[in-house]
Amino acid sequence: MKKLLFIITLGFASISTIHAQVDPNKTHWHDPFDIYVGPKIGATYSQFTKVGGDPVIFGTAGGFVEVFFTDRFGMNVEMMYTHQGGKGIYHDVVKQVADAEGNVTSQSIHSGPYDYDLDYINTIYKLKYYFTKQISVFTGFHFGTFINAKSVFQGEKTNIRKHLHRQAAIPIGASYETEKLMIEACYNFPLRQLADRNSLAETILGDARQNLFMLTVGYRIKVF
Repeated sequence: MKKLLFIITLGFASISTIHAQVDPNKTHWHDPFDIYVGPKIGATYSQFTKVGGDPVIFGTAGGFVEVFFTDRFGMNVEMMYTHQGGKGIYHDVVKQVADAEGNVTSQSIHSGPYDYDLDYINTIYKLKYYFTKQISVFTGFHFGTFINAKSVFQGEKTNIRKHLHRQAAIPIGASYETEKLMIEACYNFPLRQLADRNSLAETILGDARQNLFMLTVGYRIKVF
């Protein structure tokens, strides 16, 4: 996933070089407090670390506001819905087993597969630097609030929302923009483990974190 982001960033840099050659005298692109708004749609790729399993690939949708401070620096604030999680995950669960004489022993049972369905409303803050009018890189903060969190085992769903941390990550990515369209590739570096400390989820998921990669397209509407 990180390699894919690196490849996309190199691609954006190549496009930037082409634009610089075509229009080398263009030095001013935006005025302070230029404001853009618009919708965004795209796809997400999420997967738990350390516990294996398959990734979850799903759509995402939301909207953004972008404000320019100078012609090279701007800030985005976004609200995005994402469906994340992991599939086909097996866990080693320790259970207490009593024999016929009443002696209790601990046994490790390989249990699964589990699917994890996590739905978030995300608030994302991005500080963007523009190398050209079209090409920018960004970082910032990504916060996700649960609207649903369930584990699924043999068709039975269990609400695990109270056992998980809200999402907190640092987005790192690149963007290519035209007058109307904005194409972004972003990896969200997780800041903390998924399971809450000393919770039932921690005994199963341990210190697993959630990787998230986003590829989105936005439609830009200039307000000011």
